[in-house]
Amino acid sequence: MAETLPALSEGEKQCLRLVAQGFNSKEIARQLHVSEHTVDQRVRTSLRKFGVPSRKEAARLFVSGEHGHGQNGAYQPLIYQPEPLASDPDPASFLAQPDRPDEQTEQSTFLRRILAFGPPLGGSTNELSIDGRILAMIRAAVLTGVGVITLLLLIAGAFKALG
Repeated sequence: MAETLPALSEGEKQCLRLVAQGFNSKEIARQLHVSEHTVDQRVRTSLRKFGVPSRKEAARLFVSGEHGHGQNGAYQPLIYQPEPLASDPDPASFLAQPDRPDEQTEQSTFLRRILAFGPPLGGSTNELSIDGRILAMIRAAVLTGVGVITLLLLIAGAFKALG
């Protein structure tokens, strides 16, 4: 590449490498242990330095320039290397597929989701669909209501026993 790359900070380089791999700002922030705002700021600065309108274009220019400069003898990506798989923007989209073989399994999974107690453990990311989030909120509201009613009944019973 005949052009030289603009002077980028190490953080901007890290962000552009991850953008080139298809990650969004939230995923990049998680990987680099910084805020989404920091990632967006680094990408915006890179856009200005490259003089391009899109983050994908800046990432493409950076990666192609980086592979063209000073990386002699380093790993070269394979020609037929597959692109990283994109995540499904709507995890519940499989429910709309008409060729689902077992509708019984779908109903039992839905019932399990309703009766599940508490959020998943282990620090996993929230990948619930909109209907999953609504179900979680309804479940929390119902359990809170049941708890409050039980507490009120216990207090009322205690006053009757003492009075």
